Amino acid sequence: MRKVIVIACILFSLRVNLSALAFPASALEKSFPARSSFESTEREEAEKEANDMAASVFAFAVIGIGVLYYWANAVQFFDYPYCEESSPIDGNYITRGSREGILVKDAGFSKNRFAFSTSATYFHGFGLGNETSFEGFFFPYFGPYFENLALYNFQNRHYDFEKKGLRNNLRMGGQLSLFQTNLLAISLIVQYTTWYGNGFDSYKNGYNLGFLLRSYPAKPFVFELKLCSQNYADGFSVSEIDFHFGIMQKSYEIFASVKSLDVFNSDDDSDFDSFFGISLGIRKYFTLSLR
Repeated sequence: MRKVIVIACILFSLRVNLSALAFPASALEKSFPARSSFESTEREEAEKEANDMAASVFAFAVIGIGVLYYWANAVQFFDYPYCEESSPIDGNYITRGSREGILVKDAGFSKNRFAFSTSATYFHGFGLGNETSFEGFFFPYFGPYFENLALYNFQNRHYDFEKKGLRNNLRMGGQLSLFQTNLLAISLIVQYTTWYGNGFDSYKNGYNLGFLLRSYPAKPFVFELKLCSQNYADGFSVSEIDFHFGIMQKSYEIFASVKSLDVFNSDDDSDFDSFFGISLGIRKYFTLSLR
């Protein structure tokens, strides 16, 4: 079935490409009387180029989605990284097909994967508190990604992000897998984001875009790098870098991370804050049986 979908996507994209190339040259000549070359305006030429470009981009997108679906949909997960030594597919977490003649579905694998984590988090000059997250894949290639950062700052300084009091950053959305192997898995993150607290009127109802890179190189280690940018109205934005290192113990991961937040306004170079933080927490991996 997946091969049929991929072939259909490729044939459809070729049809779009051919029609995009043929339409301007033939259909327009048959539909309208011949005109002198000086009657052709730069605007018409620009529109023609834009239409051809849009058709090509759409065609490549269709091919990309088809290939992505086939590649990602072949993935299955164990209920936690690094199978038990008794597992017939030892040492793997993200697996495709079968190995050593044993079907993956018979080895306790699933098409879905989830993880819940909570950690004590501290940002120098910004606050101390908790960060929680729930993320995973309903399907092998797409799933939820929810995060909440709740901090309290005990000092009162000049800038909005340094004022005394409670502040929360809620991010709700999903992730799309771009590449999945045990050595490297890459996901695109798309979220709604907003800040709550004193002085955060300019940081409400924005969007967060970024990438999550995760690696299970060898038992029992986990490495993770998250790069994200929150964007709000009037040029306000928050950039996040989070490097995460974890050690697995069956379905649990004990982790520590170093992170930074850069807060700035693109319309005012003087309106800039940068915070360095650390966190220590625990993560639980699990799958849902659909049998």
